[in-house]
Amino acid sequence: MFTSRAEERRSAVGALQQAVRTAGGEPEDEGSVTGAAHRMFLNLKQAVTGSDDKAIVNEVERGEDYLKDKFETAINNTELGASARSAVQTAWESVRAGHNEMSQLKHSMQSH
Repeated sequence: MFTSRAEERRSAVGALQQAVRTAGGEPEDEGSVTGAAHRMFLNLKQAVTGSDDKAIVNEVERGEDYLKDKFETAINNTELGASARSAVQTAWESVRAGHNEMSQLKHSMQSH
């Protein structure tokens, strides 16, 4: 499940980067993106180290919440061109599906 989500995200990032280039821009430098991803990874690593499945799922869901908020902001941007809007919409669908999947998993674990 996690591997599938990671592959979807890599594909979405590639499409978003291409949309930025097509619009004549340069995609955000990897420094800020890598920094945010690194912080999320450290939090997830800490949860995994404790071998607590619920903690892992909670951390993944927290990351999904963060992404969901960012993409909701992007979708509401009225200045996006057609190709950028399409790339954001595709990425948003992956983020929303991942968020819902983690939320359902979290709730199923709480009922046990």
